Amino acid sequence: MKLKAFSLIEIVVALFLSAIVISAVYSGYVFTHQQFFKFASIKTEISNYYKLSEVLHREFEMSQRVLKTGERRIAIEQMNQTINYHFDQDFIVRAIKEQTDTFFFKVEGLEIIGFNIKNEVVLEHLRINLNEERTLSFTKTYGAILQIEKEDGNSY
Repeated sequence: MKLKAFSLIEIVVALFLSAIVISAVYSGYVFTHQQFFKFASIKTEISNYYKLSEVLHREFEMSQRVLKTGERRIAIEQMNQTINYHFDQDFIVRAIKEQTDTFFFKVEGLEIIGFNIKNEVVLEHLRINLNEERTLSFTKTYGAILQIEKEDGNSY
């Protein structure tokens, strides 16, 4: 009596072909997985960039004065609070009273343009170079009294 079965060569060929198919599917999965996390990382970085830009823009607009308080530090004075920023080489720290926020951006360059009034440096323009492609720029326009104080140094 003869039994119907596969030969050893047929089984080896089937295993070899299934191994090729499985490795191709697994390689596709790994590639897709890596691309997804790379995309998520880039998306998070862009989202954080726009959040930082929006927050700084809003705070500059709502401020009464913006002061330079250190080499890489500014203070944004608003009606009821003062917001302090520290621009470190590897991150930006924003502090309001007891709350601290950190934006993880490398600050490659910081340009602070201001004028002196009563031994304080009042900012007119702030430019933050995060990298070759991303630069944030903010300008603060002050009222007439502060502009007169800027020109003649007298307070009114």
